[in-house]
Amino acid sequence: MFYLDYAAACPIRLEIAEQYSSCCRRYFANPHGGTCFAEECRRVILDAERRLLGCLAIPEESARVIWCSGGTEALNLAIAGLAEFRKIDKIVYDSTAHPAMLEPLKKLGRNGTTLLSLSVDQQGILQPFGKENPPPPFLCCCHGNNETGQIQPLSLLRKAAGEKCIFCIDAVQCFGRVSLPWEEVHIDLAVVSSRKIGGPASIGALICRKGLDLTAQILGGGQQYGLRSGTLDTVAIKLFVDSAELACLNRSKEAKRLLELNQYLRQHIEKLSNGQWPVFSSLKGVPDIFSFAIPGYEGALIARILAEKYQILIGTGSACSAESAQTSHVLKAMGVPDKIARCQLRISFGYATTKDNLDAFLEALPNALKEFNGSP
Repeated sequence: MFYLDYAAACPIRLEIAEQYSSCCRRYFANPHGGTCFAEECRRVILDAERRLLGCLAIPEESARVIWCSGGTEALNLAIAGLAEFRKIDKIVYDSTAHPAMLEPLKKLGRNGTTLLSLSVDQQGILQPFGKENPPPPFLCCCHGNNETGQIQPLSLLRKAAGEKCIFCIDAVQCFGRVSLPWEEVHIDLAVVSSRKIGGPASIGALICRKGLDLTAQILGGGQQYGLRSGTLDTVAIKLFVDSAELACLNRSKEAKRLLELNQYLRQHIEKLSNGQWPVFSSLKGVPDIFSFAIPGYEGALIARILAEKYQILIGTGSACSAESAQTSHVLKAMGVPDKIARCQLRISFGYATTKDNLDAFLEALPNALKEFNGSP
């Protein structure tokens, strides 16, 4: 099987998987308890917080880590927690963000919060808004888009929003690939996830600037400063941060390798299509995502053929499927017609991707197109 859907989920790294059994036997205690075993787990978690901030180049004195079940929960806590605590009445947001950001915002909108969406150009780059008076109190956006890989101009957005605006970033797709400008841009809330970097799938984190208060969304025993109740999973947290360190240790070298794969695939798709297939990913985006469309061919069906007949797993990058008329909200915001958006394919790479994987895809794709017997 050839796996080319890392933007959806990254297979767990072998060196992380090999630790799992021994970690489960060692760190079995409730870290919130009073035994010596609980104390050991607490120390592992505190050390993991320090190491995660180190991976992100965030000074320990400027932020705290709130461990969550993944990026979705962390974004819900960041957005709903801040809006509720501060009684936010207006939010500016990224119209191409992941649903994990958009859905909490929509709920706030239904409850009376004014939502102002940022437009994007044809490359999917957010366009800074004009000067607001008073400036918006809250700005939410993705660092890197999960469908196209486009990296957003965080510095320009911060400048337009003003110094007092609270800035929330979904950094899930960029984590381990692109550095997060925490201090440079003065980010207040940032979300990262383990499943996108080869760690356990059940853990993520909200990085919260110290001094910023939130209203808890999960209630119970009052763990984690009373912001997120629930017994912490010491094993998942440790292995998440182990994965983060592996991803960040050779980030520059790995980004170069992934960019070379991206360019290789891009050149061959250009040749295969005679330049007729629209490409939605920029070489200036994250290096591990290449999104394009084959007009006239339903993306979901092509992906299904590749999976069933050639054991090649890719993504479509959107909610479109043979059973649904919905298309990507990201491509729609970019001005891509629905009939083209439904034909989107997203190829995404990771730590185990090789050129042989791409060659297998490039060899199978023309055959899959011949076998396609539907129409978008």
